[in-house]
Amino acid sequence: MIRALNLDRRYNDTKEEYISYLDDIMVRQVPCNGYYASLVEDSLQNITGRKHALLTNTGSIALLLSLFVNKIGKGDEIITTNYSSPASLAYILVAGATPIFCDVDHTGNMIVNNLKSLLTTNTKAIVGTGLYGDMYNHTVISSFAIEHNLVYINDASQSMFSKWAGKDSLACGDIVAMSHAENKPLPALGQGGSILTDDTDMYNKLIYLRKNGKPYRKAPYSRFGINGVIDDDKAASILVSLNKFSEWQKRRKDICDYYDSEFDSRGVSSRKHSPEWNTHKYAILFPNKWEAEEEIKLLGVETETQYADCLGPDMPGSIDMVNRSLTLPSNPYMTDAEVETVVKVVDKVWKKQNTYI
Repeated sequence: MIRALNLDRRYNDTKEEYISYLDDIMVRQVPCNGYYASLVEDSLQNITGRKHALLTNTGSIALLLSLFVNKIGKGDEIITTNYSSPASLAYILVAGATPIFCDVDHTGNMIVNNLKSLLTTNTKAIVGTGLYGDMYNHTVISSFAIEHNLVYINDASQSMFSKWAGKDSLACGDIVAMSHAENKPLPALGQGGSILTDDTDMYNKLIYLRKNGKPYRKAPYSRFGINGVIDDDKAASILVSLNKFSEWQKRRKDICDYYDSEFDSRGVSSRKHSPEWNTHKYAILFPNKWEAEEEIKLLGVETETQYADCLGPDMPGSIDMVNRSLTLPSNPYMTDAEVETVVKVVDKVWKKQNTYI
C-alpha cells in the first residue's frame, strides 16, 4: 500500500536527532519546562518576522486561546469557512460564540465576495482558513476586517509558509493559529499548536491563558487560564520538522509538479492551486470521490478525504468540494516509483468514471 503520510519513514529518517533531544529532556528531568518550546518559538519568530510566538498543546487550543484573548464569546458572531475540519467549528462553540458560515469556491477557500452579506452588528471576528496549502485572499479579508473593526484570525494550519501576493501567510492576520498535528506541513510526533502575533499586550495575556492563569510553572494562580502547555518532547519533534522543512518542501514540490504535468496531459481534473502554495495537499476533483476512494484503495493507494461533510448547512461550493475532492499521497518520503504508480492508478479510475471536466 502506498501510504498518505509514511510516518514510519519520517521517523526512521529523523529519529537520531529526535532521540538526542529526548535524552537531553530526561537529563533535565523536567519534561514540560519549556526549553524546547522556547527554541521553536524563537525559530518561528526569526523565520516569520512576527514579534511573538507561543506553542500550545494542540491547534484547537491555539484557536480557542485566540478567541479568549480577544474576549470573544457568548453573543458574538465569527465569520468562518463552511468547508474545514470539525475543529474549526468546535473551538467557536466552546467559546460560546456563533459561527457564521461562508461558502467556498473551486479552490476550497472562502468566496470573499460573500463576506459583506454575512456581517451583522454582532460580528466580532473573521477566521481565514487556507486549505490544501493555499493561502486565501488575504488582501480582501484584511481590508474587510479593518473596515469593520473585526479581529482577523489566520488559521494557517495547512497554509503555513505559503504566500499571498508575495506576502508570507504567517505574516497575515492580527493573530495566527496553527496546528502541528502529524498530517500538517510542520508536524509534531502527535499533536501541537502555535500562535503568532505582533501585539505585545495580546502576547502577555496569552502567556497566562495558556498556563492555567499563571506566567510560569511555580507562579501562583492569578487569573483565568487553561492547560494549553505543550510537552517538551512534542516541541522537540516540531524542532526536528523545522530543521527538515526545506528538504521536505523541495521534494513535495517535485512530486506535485510531476502530478501537474501528468494529470494535465491525461485530462484529469485537479484542484487548481496558486503558484505560491506550499504543496501540502494535492487533490483530484472526481465526479464521485466516494467511489474513486474505494477503487483507488483496492489498487493499492491510500488517499485522504479532506472533509466528509460541510460544517454548517449545505452550500453549493462546499458540498461540491465534499463530494469531489480526494487528496493524493504527496509526502516527501515517497519514491519516484510510488509517485508514478499513483498517477497510473488515478488515471485508470478517472477513465472508468468517464469524465472530462
